[in-house]
Amino acid sequence: MTHITNAVNVSPVHNGFFGVIDGFSTFYDTMDFSSIEQKYADVESYIQGIAVGQYRSVIVNGPAGVGKTFSVESYLQKYSQVDNYKVVAGHMTPLSLYGNLYQYRNTGEVLVLDDIDSVFSKIEGINLLKAAMDTKPTRRVNWESSSATVLSMGLPSGFDFNGSVVLISNIGFNRKKSKLQEHLDALKDRSYCLQISDGTNESLYLQVCFMVVKKGLLNSFGLSGAQQSEILDYIGDNLDRLHKISLRLAMKLASLMQANPNDWRSMADSGLLNDE
Repeated sequence: MTHITNAVNVSPVHNGFFGVIDGFSTFYDTMDFSSIEQKYADVESYIQGIAVGQYRSVIVNGPAGVGKTFSVESYLQKYSQVDNYKVVAGHMTPLSLYGNLYQYRNTGEVLVLDDIDSVFSKIEGINLLKAAMDTKPTRRVNWESSSATVLSMGLPSGFDFNGSVVLISNIGFNRKKSKLQEHLDALKDRSYCLQISDGTNESLYLQVCFMVVKKGLLNSFGLSGAQQSEILDYIGDNLDRLHKISLRLAMKLASLMQANPNDWRSMADSGLLNDE
């Protein structure tokens, strides 16, 4: 099993997004999660400030499957009113982005864009975000194309934006450079940027362990702490053979264990490991 260095005594967790967790093996109970806990504490502080209009924007960057969206939404639920924020995932056109920025333009309102590469891929979308995330005293967002289009939708051709933007992105963690990275870099200069994980297998594994042990990621599967430790053991033993280390991987393994407690390992070997 892969071991993470700098282990210290950590008491069994009593709080978390999902509740109480106990019964893990000593190895996992003594893992040092302090660096990850600090990262999430920083995310929480920024989202708390975003919710009251203290910060104009923040970028939460990191590999896919490490809990970026989960943490942002959890903190918004804690600190913001449900009508004051919106999380958008999937495809979005520049016109749709313009309309959403207008809808959440007031102080304390938050627009969250979750891995929407379609916005980053078009210069129109980048320019809209640059305007909304700018550091100028007044942030003016204008629709530079046909004004008849936005006017027909009941939108003005320009407006002052006083809301906040949260960008959740895994750009830069797919092992290849792209134009999207250049566009994201242009926005980083206007924003605070929080990196959740560095993308190495060891870092991702520690992230998974943290979410399982400290945040109860697998509690809904009805597995004991010992069983969840077995899942973490399996991931640690196969770091170099698994397709991808992520929270989704841990949940897939939990599903296998729940449905096939006696032969889940062999099923995982055939369904989740790369051929040697």
